[in-house]
Amino acid sequence: MKRLWILFKTEFNVWKHDPITALGGVIPCIFILIAFVLLFGGRLSFKIAVINNDQGEFGQVLVDTFEEVISPLDQAPYYAVKKMDEIQAWQAFEEYRIDGVWVIPEDFSQRIEAGNHPEIDMYFMNYNDDRAKNHRIYSAEVLWQFYKNIGQPGPPLAMSEEYPLPEMVDWVSIISVGIVLLSVTLGSIFNMFILTYKAQTGKITLEFGLSPRSLGWVLLPKTVLALLFGLVTGTIFLIIIQIWLGFWPGGYLWAVWVIAGLTAIFWTQVALVFGLVARNYMAGAIGSVLGAMIIFFIGGGLSMVRAHKDAVTWIAWLFPNTYAVDPIRDLVLFNTWPLDFWQVLITLIAFASVAILIGSTFSIHKLRHLR
Repeated sequence: MKRLWILFKTEFNVWKHDPITALGGVIPCIFILIAFVLLFGGRLSFKIAVINNDQGEFGQVLVDTFEEVISPLDQAPYYAVKKMDEIQAWQAFEEYRIDGVWVIPEDFSQRIEAGNHPEIDMYFMNYNDDRAKNHRIYSAEVLWQFYKNIGQPGPPLAMSEEYPLPEMVDWVSIISVGIVLLSVTLGSIFNMFILTYKAQTGKITLEFGLSPRSLGWVLLPKTVLALLFGLVTGTIFLIIIQIWLGFWPGGYLWAVWVIAGLTAIFWTQVALVFGLVARNYMAGAIGSVLGAMIIFFIGGGLSMVRAHKDAVTWIAWLFPNTYAVDPIRDLVLFNTWPLDFWQVLITLIAFASVAILIGSTFSIHKLRHLR
């Protein structure tokens, strides 16, 4: 135990002399979060102009209805109507300054009063299929509310909404939890590379290879410290999210640590192997980080894996992040216990165990045969 304690203190001193690199799981993730906030964090309302040519009263009622139909996500109207005349509206539409134009014809009120079907011309930028889909949904809700406002019978449908989760969150919040797991991953990778690199440059690895004892005790401090600092960076990022977005796992923090920790163990072994194989420290570190970034994007970093299982590539299922990210979202965003927690826990333990077995076996062999 004394020898093990000496190794722990030695490895910890390495970290103290290079704290900036050790925080590699926090700094890049902050910039990633800022980028996604700028991309997805703005107001979700579509900017439109309404050209009201109606000779009656119902045209203005329709214009006023836009402000009443709001999104349950951010409590903002689906459409933000910009006050423009006809020339300004078409010019803004052609210059991509607004998303659409509604044109209400002169006989709009007359048709409604006569019991005929009124017509409206709607022009939308459909460069993105998701935005085009949203326009179709939002416009239907606006017209539904409009008929209710003028006292006319609506469509022969009854609408009832029930939400399975306690609250609705936006894209930035979903992505931010994916970045939390990424910060733990990068934190463990960077710290394992620091410890491995310092041991190589100090020629300590050569001395390890000559040891008559098992080298498992040499790898244990590196793995434990890299895991701990990975969790530290992830916790720091959680605090940033709590301050910025208002989400915190509360009493479930320990469960977040367990899931993230098992994921981090897998990546510490990947970094350990790359750290001993790579001739150049930066090449190995960059390779591992790029690999983790790819898994972030294809393994549920940007959306719920449960909702898009068919779209998740088979490669993503070979890494623990894909299994871990949704349960962490349950704990952080909704403060609810994941229904698949124990199933995911067993899966992550299997990933960690296989990674330790392969990583330690390869690393011990590599240390014994260093030249």
